[in-house]
Amino acid sequence: MESKLNIKKITLIGVMAAVVFVASQIQIQIPLGASATRVHIGNGFCLLCGLLLGPIAGGLSAGLGSAIFDLINPIYLPSAPFTFTFKFLMAFICGKIAYSNGAKAEDFKKNLMGSITGAVTYVILYLSKSYISDIYVKGLPQAGAIAKELQRLWASSINAVVGVLIAVILVKALKPILKKSIR
Repeated sequence: MESKLNIKKITLIGVMAAVVFVASQIQIQIPLGASATRVHIGNGFCLLCGLLLGPIAGGLSAGLGSAIFDLINPIYLPSAPFTFTFKFLMAFICGKIAYSNGAKAEDFKKNLMGSITGAVTYVILYLSKSYISDIYVKGLPQAGAIAKELQRLWASSINAVVGVLIAVILVKALKPILKKSIR
């Protein structure tokens, strides 16, 4: 499916970006002083994008849907470029592994490994950016920044586990339907 960009693929990127956007709305907000973090199901659908659409198209849909979510929320607005990049990479890595050696996201082990690797990549990128921002932009002392990162790590770990479960379960049901519809 990664071979060429056509109307069907562009449509699928748009549809999956919309799904990621909506899934990102389903959340539990966790205040962290002047900032916030959240537990949500959006990451699961970002990983699903990589599994259903492959690395590039999946990365685009995950990045676009997540960035649009950030662009309409004043709390997350400044993070939109980072969100696009990090979510793109999460889905890209997931898709790259799931589609490796011709597997086309039809091998459970590769799907699981891709989803886990994509989710862990996102957590590392997100926590690194947040730590740097807390220290150099917000001027927090190192101990304060570390304390906030530990809270974010808790929420991010839940997002990662839930996301992997969502992706590997839903791809099993949706991949055959998508294959039929693309013919």
